[in-house]
Amino acid sequence: MKKSFLFSLITALVFSFASISSFAADKKPLKGEKLVVTIKSADVFEAGMGLSLATSAAKKGAKVTVVIGAGASAYPMKKGGQPIFAAKKKTPREMLTELVNKGATVYLCSTCAEFHKLEEKDLIDGVQIVKSIKIWDRLFEEGARSMTY
Repeated sequence: MKKSFLFSLITALVFSFASISSFAADKKPLKGEKLVVTIKSADVFEAGMGLSLATSAAKKGAKVTVVIGAGASAYPMKKGGQPIFAAKKKTPREMLTELVNKGATVYLCSTCAEFHKLEEKDLIDGVQIVKSIKIWDRLFEEGARSMTY
C-alpha cells in the first residue's frame, strides 16, 4: 500500500513538473526572433491560423512580417464583408489591424494588388504594397523563420 501511494505521489509530481515546464515554455519571450508569415489562402480557417500564430509571436516580442497575396489579397481591404475566424471571433481584417497595432509589418504583394486593382488607399492603415525584392529581403534575413498559410 505504501509503495503504491509513493509511486502515485512521485508520478503526480513528475506530471505536475512537466505541466509547469510546458507552461513556462509557452511564456518564453521571443524578443529578437524574426518570423515571416505568408498568408495566401482565401480559406479563413487556414489564414486565421497563420494570423493567430503571427499575433502570438508579436505579443511575445518577435519581429513579425506578414506577407499577404494570392487568394488572401482582399483581407487587408478597408471595405467589404469578410468571414469570421471562429477561434478568435474576428475577421482577417481585424486580426491584421491588431498585428499592425502590435508593431508587425504587413506587406501586400504588388502583383496581387495590381491584379485585384488595389491601391494603398484601399487598405487598412499600416499595410504596404511591396515588390517581391522587399519580401525576399525579409525572408532571407539572418535567423528569420517562415510559415505559409
